[in-house]
Amino acid sequence: MPDTQHTSYDEAAAAARWMLVCNVGLCVAKLGSGWWGGSFPLLADGVNSLTDVGMSLALIGGLRLAQRPADREHPYGHGRIEQEIARLVALGVLITGGLIAVEALRRFPVHHEAPSPLVLVVALAAILVKVGMFRYQNRKAVALSSRALQADAMNHKWDVAATCCVLAGAGAVGWGGPTWSHVDDLAAMSVGAIMVVTAAQTIYAVSSELLNRMPPAYVVEQVRALAEAFPRIRGVERIVGRRSGMGFFLDLHLEVDGELSVRQAHELGHQVKDWLMTELPEIADIVVHLEPGRDVGA
Repeated sequence: MPDTQHTSYDEAAAAARWMLVCNVGLCVAKLGSGWWGGSFPLLADGVNSLTDVGMSLALIGGLRLAQRPADREHPYGHGRIEQEIARLVALGVLITGGLIAVEALRRFPVHHEAPSPLVLVVALAAILVKVGMFRYQNRKAVALSSRALQADAMNHKWDVAATCCVLAGAGAVGWGGPTWSHVDDLAAMSVGAIMVVTAAQTIYAVSSELLNRMPPAYVVEQVRALAEAFPRIRGVERIVGRRSGMGFFLDLHLEVDGELSVRQAHELGHQVKDWLMTELPEIADIVVHLEPGRDVGA
């Protein structure tokens, strides 16, 4: 694994540790305030934050394992551990969200007392904290090209929506009294539904990558442009690839002068590979295939 990718994994793990600290604090605040303030939606949101704690722990562990170098049995390295961890944690979030929605539906016919004003304060504070967490994690995910950090950032974004539901529900019941308690239950259902939708999106995206989905179009176009600009390359015939952790493994088919000797073609292939991996640190490895191109003017 290139040194740049080791650095990226270290930076991603550091970001995940910060998120872990924040998620633990939010979890304790929501569960404690939800219990003391009599708000089932805030309790449900606290359970959501508890799954975030689990995701942060799994993310830190997965990033550490993903750094392990390639070996005889894993010639492409261990980067896909990151994606497997993201998928497993998302499955847990999906199940938890479903259980919360079912419990909220069970409580729906019963009127409840208005929650404590503390619930409103904690929910509002949690929204502000989560917005900051999303912006920080999303910035890191884009900079490091990390699928796991990106999934975690999107989870923060949906957490903001979930806590907004809690805030709206608690405010409605506080204003309208017990007869409006159904709004509180609807808020809890919304929290569960948001967890399910978020988890399903993450599972779909990660599963697509584990099935060797092509890298994003911008990566392919960058590789094509750089390869076509390299001296003695007549054209790009084909580019295929897949993601593994934070990096991409690519196969690049290039057209060159068919009269090149084997040694010359071999040296040219290595020059192209070294050039591309220097210019695009997100490439974990690239195999260059050289094909005889059409003669100039033919």
